[in-house]
Amino acid sequence: MVFQPGVSGNPSGKPSQGEQRARLLAKAAELAAPLGGYDALNAIERTLIEEAAALQLSKPKRNDERLRRANVTSRIMRDLIKRRGMNGKASAPAGGRLDAIKVSA
Repeated sequence: MVFQPGVSGNPSGKPSQGEQRARLLAKAAELAAPLGGYDALNAIERTLIEEAAALQLSKPKRNDERLRRANVTSRIMRDLIKRRGMNGKASAPAGGRLDAIKVSA
């Protein structure tokens, strides 16, 4: 494809905020599927999933930014999976083992 003066290379233009939000929510729903679905999450978990989705949809310019994006997304998902488990049910803090928490005197 050859550049032609006066002709836009992006005829559809920039995606609207509604389109961007729809893409974000679709990606969030995809990431939340192993956790029981997006609707099963509480507000904090939804915010974390949406942040992970936003990171996945971003287009970093440098390789180190790509690596950071992947690492942060991985940590968010790991923490949510630990918190909820793969069956999608919320668990108690510390996996329900309060005796596992050591209190120093």
